[in-house]
Formats: sequence, C-alpha cells, structure tokens
Amino acid sequence: MFHAPARPRMNGRALSGNRRLRFAMFGVLYAAQGIPDAMVLIVFPAFLAAHGASASVIGAFLAAAMLPNAAKLIVGPLIDRIAFLPMGRRKPWLIAGQIGIAASFAALAWLDEPVKHVGLFTAGAFAITLATVFQDVATDATAMDLIPPGEQGRANGIMWGAKTLGTALAASVGAWIMMAFGFAAMVTTAAIILLAVVGLVTMVRERPGERLLPWTQGAAVIDAGADRSGSWLAILRLLLAALRRPAAGRLVLLSLAIGLLVGMTGALAPVLIVGQLDWAQADYAQFRSMLKLVSGVGGMVVGSYVIDRMGHRRVLVATLMAIAIANLLLLAFMGQAGAITYFVAYEMLLVFTFITFFAATMSQCSSAIAATQFSFTMVCGNITMSLGAALMGPIMAAGGTGAMLIAIAGGALVGAGVMRGWQPQPARGD
Repeated sequence: MFHAPARPRMNGRALSGNRRLRFAMFGVLYAAQGIPDAMVLIVFPAFLAAHGASASVIGAFLAAAMLPNAAKLIVGPLIDRIAFLPMGRRKPWLIAGQIGIAASFAALAWLDEPVKHVGLFTAGAFAITLATVFQDVATDATAMDLIPPGEQGRANGIMWGAKTLGTALAASVGAWIMMAFGFAAMVTTAAIILLAVVGLVTMVRERPGERLLPWTQGAAVIDAGADRSGSWLAILRLLLAALRRPAAGRLVLLSLAIGLLVGMTGALAPVLIVGQLDWAQADYAQFRSMLKLVSGVGGMVVGSYVIDRMGHRRVLVATLMAIAIANLLLLAFMGQAGAITYFVAYEMLLVFTFITFFAATMSQCSSAIAATQFSFTMVCGNITMSLGAALMGPIMAAGGTGAMLIAIAGGALVGAGVMRGWQPQPARGD
C-alpha cells in the first residue's frame, strides 16, 4: 500500500506562536550581538592600550568604530519599507546582517600586526559595527513585532541579560584565544560562531506557513505585512507624529544622555585600568568579562521583576542617580580598590538602565514603524556614544581623569532629570 508523501510541517518552529522559542531565539540573537560588542569595545581597545597606543589614538579608534551606528537612521526605514514577506518581515535582513558580521571578522584575520596598521584595523572594526547595525535593527524590530506587551519586561531582561553574558564570554574567551594562539585565531573563531548562529536563524519562522529559505516551500502571511507603510514619506510622517508624543520625545533625550556617559566610560576604562593602574591586558579583559557575566545574570534574574514592581521611570531615575554618585565617589577615592568597586557598581547599574530603557522605548513604538522609531531613538545614543569616546582626548588633556569622571556624572544626572517627569503613553496599536 502506497501513501502520499507527507507535507512539510510549516507550522513548526514559528516565533509568533511559541513563547519559549521566542525567549530562546531572541536570547541567542542578543548573545550573538555581544561578540562584536566585546571585540570592538573591550578587547580591541585593550589590545591597543597594551601595545602602547595613546589615549587619543584609542579614543579615535572607538569613535570611528562606533560611528556606523548612525546608519540606523537609514537602516530602520529600510527594514520597515523593504521586505521579502514569504520569508517573514525581517528575517532576511537579520540573516544578511549576521553574515556581514562574520565576514568582517574573517577579513580581519588577514591583517598582520593590527597595531602597525591602525587605519586598516579601524576600518575592520567599522565594518563589524556596520553589519551589526543591520542585525541589531532587524532583531529589535522582530522582537517588537512578535513579543506581546505583557511579555516585554521579562523578554527584555532575558535579551539584555543574554547580550551581556555574550559580551562577557566573548571578552574572556577572546582574550584567552588571542594570548594563546594570536589575533587571527581570535577573529576567526568569532566568525565561525557567528555563522553557526546564522544556521539557527534559518531553522525558525517568524510566523507559521512562511518559508525557511527563499527556495523552500511557504508563502507570505497577511499579518506580516498588514501595517507596513506604503512609502518613505509615510514612514517619515508616522515617525514625526510618534516623536511628538512627550513620552517618546523624552526617551530620545534620555538616549542622548546615556550614550554620552557610556561612550566616555568605555573610552576611559582601558586608559585608567591598563594605562594608569598598570593592569595586564588579559587581566583587564577577564575583569570586565567577569563583571559582564555577573551583571548579565542579575539582569536576567531580577531585571524584569524590578521593572514590574517599580516601573520604568523610577528604575531609570534611581540607576542614573546611582551612576552619577559612583563617579563622584571614584573621584574622591581613586586607586585600585576604588576603581574595582566603581566598575562593579557601574556594570550592574548600566545593565538595569539598559533593560529598563529598552523596555520603555519598545512600549512607545508604533507597530507600523517599529524599526524606524526604535532605531531613531537608539541612534541618538549611538551618536553621542561616539562623541563621548572622541571627547576623551580633549577632556583628559584639560583636566585629567577627574574631569572625565565629572563629565560622566553630569551625563547621568541629565538623564535622571529628563526621566523625572516621564509618563508612558500607549503607542503599539498605531
């Protein structure tokens, strides 16, 4: 007796209908973002500092490496407007970005002695960040599209915690591989891991019935394109309308403040610990990765609980005020013990700040332009993050480490002031 061949199960492995799969897949994707973050923001600057690069060179490297984040202003509308719906609204963009990150790391493996070719080294970091922008925007938009409002607090805790854990592991393992086997082995390993994530992404659908790959069976789902904007002008109009809401506007101002203080702290950390306190590059990377690991676990375990109990506004005001106080305390108690205590507190506070900020921003994004609005808000902080890193040279020249700490505290206080009068306004159904 003969039987007709079974039809493929196109309803399986769809993010929209499986809560556990959503949490797991977004956790993997955000953890994957931690790899380029760790390399570009921790391992590469420490590598330069350990090989004698000046504060100005490190600051310029970080400023250039973070500059592609400004491209989110273009990438967000691009992802909202252009889609291959048979594979899902954002999945093709996500895959393309992930492949781009892996290819950029692989290209750096051909660079002999990066410190002697700082220009090419910087160009490679620039390419990594640019590709990460596509993966980042596509992931964020997919999360806003598929995660119900009631799950956002817990989801953001998992996602940001996973990203922090990914950053910690990448910094720690990356530094060990580089010390044991060299720079090329480190970036090649990163490329291989990122390509493995591509394989996982291809195995899941956004919605039941869609194609896994362009050449497989499946079709576009009506829900996927129901609220897509019809033109670039329509996207711009919707964005301007959304940003006129006081709640969304204040989050843009907060993004500017957070980006500035993160950029300055990220540039100061290797100069202070490796350059001034004479830590070895490997010890610095292990220390930062350990902090990322602890703060990531803390964010995943208690982040959503704290947000649900206290609310976005109170958590953000409290954490930003605490960051300002921590910087002023380090100014008063500079030294090994003071620096260690400061960075322990800073990493934990920063994780809670980001988890809450992301959840608050997602809650204010209109579904029709989720990628555009979220990207616009984030890119404001990315621009000031690059500016904060670039300002390290002039600020250090003018007033040394003390001036940097005061500037960082000032950025945190501005952010806390912005959020004191913030009130959420429903926007997802627009």
